[in-house]
Amino acid sequence: MTMSEFDPNTIAGLDVPTWERWVAYRISIKKALKPASMHAAALKLAKYGDDQAEVVEQSVANQWTGLFDLKKSKPAPGEKPKKTREQIAADDANWQWKIQQAEKTAHSIAADPIGELRMLDAVLARLTFQQDDPSYHDRLEQLKSKAAAKIGALQPKVVLGHPDLRGMV
Repeated sequence: MTMSEFDPNTIAGLDVPTWERWVAYRISIKKALKPASMHAAALKLAKYGDDQAEVVEQSVANQWTGLFDLKKSKPAPGEKPKKTREQIAADDANWQWKIQQAEKTAHSIAADPIGELRMLDAVLARLTFQQDDPSYHDRLEQLKSKAAAKIGALQPKVVLGHPDLRGMV
């Protein structure tokens, strides 16, 4: 099979313009793909899914002759590393668990609504140190709505008269 005989449209999920850029790059560096490896290289590129263009860009920028998994760049000094989807999902699950634990603790430690509000206040205070988290605002709104519901169930004099809870009103 020659390059002119190979039809990249036969490979499911292959980004054809990206494939053509990869083939052109290989020809320009005088490392044209051999007929036996064209199909395998196209399959490998297709496996990168939405990242195909970035994989080719990385290989071209680094003058590589092969296709490799995307290298994660190191964050600049003082910059926080970007979280993967899996890390964000794990953080969300951990957050939900923390809320459940705080609610259980609030129920077991203090059976009165003031105790529950104090626990929510503690969780809110801890959340202020996580403002860089992408889900910070969602979590903040979730806690605020829980606190508002608890405050609404109490008499205003009780909440305003408690020194630990005045800031929540």
